[in-house]
Amino acid sequence: MNPSLKQISQYKFLVYSLLVVGLANIISNLISSELAVYQGNFTYFIVAGILVFLSLIISIQFKNSGKWGKAWIMFFIFSLSFFIAEITWTIYELVFEIEPFPSPADFFYLLGYPMLFSFMFFYLKPVEQGISKKILITAMLISTFILIPTLFITIEAEIQSSPPILNLVLAASYPIADSMILVPALIGVSLFFKGKVNFLWTLICLGIISMSIADIGFLVTTLNESYYTGHPIEILFHWSYILFSFGVLNHIQIFKKQKDTLSKFDDINDLK
Repeated sequence: MNPSLKQISQYKFLVYSLLVVGLANIISNLISSELAVYQGNFTYFIVAGILVFLSLIISIQFKNSGKWGKAWIMFFIFSLSFFIAEITWTIYELVFEIEPFPSPADFFYLLGYPMLFSFMFFYLKPVEQGISKKILITAMLISTFILIPTLFITIEAEIQSSPPILNLVLAASYPIADSMILVPALIGVSLFFKGKVNFLWTLICLGIISMSIADIGFLVTTLNESYYTGHPIEILFHWSYILFSFGVLNHIQIFKKQKDTLSKFDDINDLK
C-alpha cells in the first residue's frame, strides 16, 4: 500500500524531530558538558511529557475496551512512570546536586518495564497469527545474546567496586528488563519486514530497540566513567521517546477513524 500524503507528512515531521533533538545534543556538547547536562535534562522533560500527554489521550479514548484498551492503559502507566523517573533524576542532579543513582528514580524506571512488556503482550495479541515460531525463537536468541554479556559485565563491575547490595540488584535489573521488552519489539519489527504491518505501526517497537541500545551505551560509558547527563549516547534515549510518541499519535489517528468498529483490528491485515 502506498503511503498517503498525510503519512508522508508524518514521516517528514518524524525525521525533523529526530534531527533537531540530535543536533541540539551535539551542539550543546560542543559548547560544554555543563550546558549538555541542562540541555539533556530539559529535553527529557519535553519528550517524556509529550509522550505522557499522547498516551493519556489514547488510553482515555479506549478506556478498558478489549485487548487494545488494556494495552494502552499499561502504556500510559509506563509513560507516566518514566516521566516521573526523569523528573526525579533532574531534581536530584540539578536541585539537590546528589548522584541520581541509586534514587527513587530507579523505582519508577523499573516499574515502567513490566508495564511496557504487558503493553507489548496485549499489543501483539491480535496479530499473533502472523508470529511464526521462527520469529519468536530468533527474537529470544538475539535478546539472550545481548543479555548475557551485558549482565555479566554489569555484575562484575559492581562487585569490584564493592557496592551496597541494593546498587548491585538495581544495576543488574536493567539489562534483564531490557532483554524482556526487546523480544516483543523484535517480533514487531519482523512483522513489518514481512509486510504484515505498516512502518508507523512499528515505531513503538523501534522506540524500544533504541532505548535498549541506549541502555547498553549508558552501561559502557558509566563503566569507563565518561557518562554524564546529556552525553551523546542519550540521543538514543531521546529518540526512543520521539518514536514512542509518533507511534501513539499514529494509533490515535487510526483508531479515531475506526472507533465504531474496533473489532476490525482483531485481524493483522487491518493494521497494514
